[in-house]
Amino acid sequence: MKVYIYKLFERFWHWSQAILIFLLFITGFEIHSTYNLMGYELAVKVHNATAWVFLVLIVFAIFWHFTTGEWKQYIPTTKFLKAQFNYYITGIFKGASHPTKKLVYNKFNPLQRIIYLGLKILVIPVQLISGFLYLYFNYPLKGFELQSLELVAIIHTLGAFMLLAFVIAHIYLTTTGHKPLSSMKAMITGWEEMDEESAAELVTSQLEEVLLKTKKEVKTKTNKEALIHKAYADAGEKTGANEAKRDTRFKNAISKSGAGYFCISKEGIYRDVNDAWVALYKYDSQDEIIGKHYRLSRTREDFKELEASAEKVLNGQTINHGEVKRICKDGSEGYHTLTMSPVRINDEITGFEGFIIDTTAKRLAERELLKKQLRENDSKN
Repeated sequence: MKVYIYKLFERFWHWSQAILIFLLFITGFEIHSTYNLMGYELAVKVHNATAWVFLVLIVFAIFWHFTTGEWKQYIPTTKFLKAQFNYYITGIFKGASHPTKKLVYNKFNPLQRIIYLGLKILVIPVQLISGFLYLYFNYPLKGFELQSLELVAIIHTLGAFMLLAFVIAHIYLTTTGHKPLSSMKAMITGWEEMDEESAAELVTSQLEEVLLKTKKEVKTKTNKEALIHKAYADAGEKTGANEAKRDTRFKNAISKSGAGYFCISKEGIYRDVNDAWVALYKYDSQDEIIGKHYRLSRTREDFKELEASAEKVLNGQTINHGEVKRICKDGSEGYHTLTMSPVRINDEITGFEGFIIDTTAKRLAERELLKKQLRENDSKN
């Protein structure tokens, strides 16, 4: 199952940083006369220019981390630290399960948090400071003399080897995902392939995050139903829930929120519905609807309108259809908002899915208010 986990800037920042670090390695070791590739003078110029670009990238990355809250991913923790260490030392070679799960608010395991934080606040700053001392420290200065830059050179070179060790270990660990290249592909496309259990936990955590943000916005917005419905659509799009078969944990998370979930094939046949959907349509179980055509719960006029929207979704669009009328099992009518998104498996659209939020009570209240206003107008006349 594929789940969307790495944002666009996150991927841009990762690969830009990787390219710049490799360029610094190549030119840096040539400056140390390890080999002769582009010549000493050109290597120095390229190394210095790359360092400046790297510094600019770091400034943007810091801004992004703090404005998005991603900086919290690097807060160190000792929870599961020993288990994670044992997993990398022995467990991984015995086929043991991973001690931690990758979640939207916890992308890094405890060991990664410590290592990445150490890189960001120690190794990279030391490299930048020692590197710029090389560039701009003119000695002797008035009132202060630095006899040589030997210590600076040792620190800078030591930092380079530490960074190189990290890169080697990092590349190796990317092969320990669900499949050997799944982590590498994820950092290119943003979509990571996981086992069903891990993907389900990640999708649920991402949905929770979207709903928490929406809950705060609802307090200040008038069109609450549309806002909540948009949150579910965003959750389905961003978490990759549209990319594979629904996991029961994900459906249960939706059900608890009161939103009905459905999945329909290209032919219009119900593939899946959750408990909230069953309750809204007043069915006794999922088995009563799965395998049947979705025209069953629509009037002829409503079906034609919905069919037109379904056609757009099957062509790749995500649609907020607005409020629609449903025909329940007992023949009664209800109303709900509806959002539909395409279901893709291996980049092929195989159907559509969406969420419904009941608006029947609101519609009935509006009708009663209208009747009351009409009665008051009649009494005045």
